[in-house]
Amino acid sequence: STLARRAYRAPVSGTDLDVLLRFYEMGRGDGATFEAGIEMGLRRLLVSPEFLLRIEGDPADSPPGASYQVTDLELASRLSFFLWSSIPDDELLSLAERGALSDPAVLEQQTRRMIADARSESVTRNFAGQWLQLRNLEQVVRPGDPYALAFDETLRQAMLRETELFFDSVVREDRGVF
Repeated sequence: STLARRAYRAPVSGTDLDVLLRFYEMGRGDGATFEAGIEMGLRRLLVSPEFLLRIEGDPADSPPGASYQVTDLELASRLSFFLWSSIPDDELLSLAERGALSDPAVLEQQTRRMIADARSESVTRNFAGQWLQLRNLEQVVRPGDPYALAFDETLRQAMLRETELFFDSVVREDRGVF
């Protein structure tokens, strides 16, 4: 149940666990080992849409095209995937389950905690890499091109790293970008 809660980024129901246990039992069939059963249960967990996708449903009473507030669990997933490129940790998930993440003070505290964590370097690599097109630096100027006599791989890596460090400092020090 702990693993399923983390993988699904939400509390798990008895039905969710029953599905995983049925796969465990299938894996244990014909006298197979405990490990074979666990492997089959894990396989099922890892191919479930709840693990592979961030599923967000519109509220039942929301008219088409209307704005609405996402749930705390949806917010926790959005925040963790943006800042860490990973699932929410236990602290963030527990707050979301209690409905505390929609409190602006709690949300700010958690955002600051997550930014201070080393996992937030992924926002620099992923977001800044796309926004500032750092991923394309290799195609823009390539070592050996006639117009880039002084440009080599070391310089390209230094340019990339300097920009990443600058962006990272803007995020960590809560500075404006304009």
